[in-house]
Amino acid sequence: MPRVISMINWKGGVGKSTLSLHLGVGLMKFSGTSPRPRVLLVDLDPQCNLSYLALGVSKYIEYVYDDKKPTLKNIFDAYFKGETFDTSKAIIKTPISASPGKHWIQVDLLPSHHELVLVDMRLAREKKSGTSHQEETRYEIEKLSIIKDAIDQVADQYDYVILDCPPNINLVTQNSFFASDSYVIPAIPDFLSTVGISLIRSEMDRLNQSFTQMIGYAGVSINYSNAELKGIIFNMVDEYGLGPKKTHKGTISSTQIQHPGLVFDNYVTDGDGISTAADNNMTVYSHEHFPKSQTNGEKQAKLLEEVVKEFIVRV
Repeated sequence: MPRVISMINWKGGVGKSTLSLHLGVGLMKFSGTSPRPRVLLVDLDPQCNLSYLALGVSKYIEYVYDDKKPTLKNIFDAYFKGETFDTSKAIIKTPISASPGKHWIQVDLLPSHHELVLVDMRLAREKKSGTSHQEETRYEIEKLSIIKDAIDQVADQYDYVILDCPPNINLVTQNSFFASDSYVIPAIPDFLSTVGISLIRSEMDRLNQSFTQMIGYAGVSINYSNAELKGIIFNMVDEYGLGPKKTHKGTISSTQIQHPGLVFDNYVTDGDGISTAADNNMTVYSHEHFPKSQTNGEKQAKLLEEVVKEFIVRV
């Protein structure tokens, strides 16, 4: 079975999708194992940022709207119809550019769709009537298991599944948690990005307890495990000299005190390497192919390599 990890922060703009993309490629590149790990990236956010980063905006539009290819939305649509959708039909094989004309191997994408925001509202309204409270609880578990069931279909094809969650706790996000054995919180070193970490942990503890109780009460047989927090990764860190600038260092240190042992030792700096990578539909690991910002891209690539190696140890 693959390791299934949710990437979550209720604050937007913390680089969650960018980190998901680079973790996915990095796990394949830097694991040091043979054969290389197989990674599936799942975009659960209706903003579709991970899908844009992996495919490029024009290719995404062509794929989803012109060619009308299936996405994550088709999996939820099948649930509403009482059907089962073949997950493999919605997975795009090796979509991420490594260099002009070449793509990274072993890293696939299950893309999002903008209408997922409507799916979330529809899930909230969906309520099946049962002959007993236990049966109705089983129906609620089915609603929470949509993503898990989809991943289980292709579980033997991957070593890691990374779920890029929307910045909320709605039912699509709860589906991600239900499917995951662990989660990671990307953050930037400012007050708004870190103030919600304790709330996320509390809510995750509540959801883990609630899911376990529901499964026990309904008497269903399901391969479920609580999602465990594996760490907090800081993005967009400003450096001064050989480390974070004073204000960012203070925020990181405060977070380390509040959440001992959970803050990653390694972090990703701010800079134009990552933005240049996105502009050219690549990751920073391909910095030598950038038209500009190659030096910053190389620096951020090395920092991300260390984050990935620590991620492997923690997860």
